Parts: sequence; structure tokens; C-alpha cells
Amino acid sequence: MNQLAYFGIALLAMLLNTSVSLVMGQAFSHTAFASVMAIGYGLATCLLIILQGHPPAISGKKWLCGFAIGSLQSASFYLEMAGLLKIGAHQTAAIMAFVVVIAFLFQYQKSAFSWRNSAIAIAAFCALGALSVMAHPVWPKSWNSGYGLVLMAAVALAAFFYGNHYVLKKHIIDPVSLAIISLLTQTIWITPAALFLTRPLPLDFHSGVFFGLLILAVLMAAAQFCLNKAQQAIAAFPMTLIFAIEPFVSSLFLWIKGRSLPPFIGIAAGLLLIALCLARPWVIRGRKPAILPLIPRK
Repeated sequence: MNQLAYFGIALLAMLLNTSVSLVMGQAFSHTAFASVMAIGYGLATCLLIILQGHPPAISGKKWLCGFAIGSLQSASFYLEMAGLLKIGAHQTAAIMAFVVVIAFLFQYQKSAFSWRNSAIAIAAFCALGALSVMAHPVWPKSWNSGYGLVLMAAVALAAFFYGNHYVLKKHIIDPVSLAIISLLTQTIWITPAALFLTRPLPLDFHSGVFFGLLILAVLMAAAQFCLNKAQQAIAAFPMTLIFAIEPFVSSLFLWIKGRSLPPFIGIAAGLLLIALCLARPWVIRGRKPAILPLIPRK
């Protein structure tokens, strides 16, 4: 029962992360992007502190781990955005698909291509194929540094999933405290861009912007917490496999809104289904921590 609960929380984290992206794209597409993110992260941090009832304990090890995890998450995002501006969305999505294979290599290391892990390796490359087909990139006429930046973003994201699971599995820090410190770290990294690189965001209480920011903050806080809670039991590779469903969910939502579906989405869905059946991310090996309490108290 526990493993199904953790798989459900992981799916919820993926859906919440998709919701954050869609809200950013739909509601705040014409506003100061960095300012929206800085305020959203800051409000999300405050919401989690209120929910927990106290800030994270003053412990050098906890704060160092949280800062490192949050920095990896931020680095992945900024590298991806920097590459996106140089090579475009389709090429970026195709390269970011490698995060599944990189997470597989991080998790299994020397035994990655052993016979007993052959099904998992096939699953990783099927997921890579599915995400690449969904991205439908075009062969570049020229190469630039954008490709390297996006590849580094994929490595940083895989390292984030790996490190996130490690510190939670070893009970170095609890999921809520890690979410608070990670969100605070991301707030710190995005604030200079919000202050100096974009125009300030007008917080007019009558325009609906502040209400939209509150909704965004709730989604950000819930997504970060659910991800951390799920990664108490779910390792890096299965988690990236679950998050590989995200482009399909986004495409379905945009299709409902009137956009056309990506070409070859049926082939991509078939490849991802094969990957999920081979890897079975809902099967959690080893000891599974108790689901409750969701919010640890002092």
C-alpha cells in the first residue's frame, strides 16, 4: 500500500509541476518573468514555514544540503533558459530528454549496463526516444554554445533528482525543511535577475496579479513538497520516468484549449508506455518510510 501511495504522490508532484509551468505560461506570459518567479518562490517558502509551524532547525549539514539541492534545481533552470534562447524550444526539449538516461547512469553507475539491469536500460532509452519524438527537433544547420548549455542543464537536473533522493533517504533532512530551504535558495538565485534584468512587477491588488501570485505560490509549495515526499522512497531514475509524462499532460491541456497535438504523439506515447512497463516506477524496492506524518513536528 505504501508504494502505491508514494507513486500517487509522485504523479501528483508531476501534475503540480505541470500546473506551475502552465500558469506561468498562460497567466504571466506578458509580465516580468523573473519577478513573478522571485515573488512566487518567496511566498511558497513562507507558506511552507507556516504549514510546518517553524522554520528549519539551525543545522549546518541540513542547510548545506538544502542549499546544494536548491542550487542544482536553479542551475538546471537557468542553463536550460540560456540554451533555449540560443537554439529554440524544440531542440531544447530534445536535449533535455537525456535527463532520463543521465539519471539512470547516476543511479546504477557501474552496473548500469549489466545483464540484470538490461530491462531498465531499455526503458531509459525508450523514454529518451519518446521525449525526443514529442520534441520533434530539426537537424541544426549550425552548432552553438546553446546545445552545451542545455546538456549541462540536463546533467544538473539529473543530479538534482539523485541528490534529492539521497539526502531524504539518509534522513539528513525532512521533506518539508528541504522544500523550504530549496525554495529559499531558488528565491536568492532569481532575485538579482528580478531586480536588475527585468522591469518590476506592479502588485496592484485590484488587477488580480497578487491573487494569481498566491495561486502560483500554493502550486510551487505543493509541487516542491510532494516531490520531496515522493523522493523519500522513489529514486532518481523512476522519478525522471514519472516526470517524462509531463509533456503529454501539457500537450493534452493545450489541445483542449484549441492547439494541435504534436506530430507522432502516438508513437511517443507507445515508447513511453513500453518504458513504464519495463521499469515499473510504481514498484519501490527496499525499505519504504512511513507516509505519515506528512508534516513532521518538533
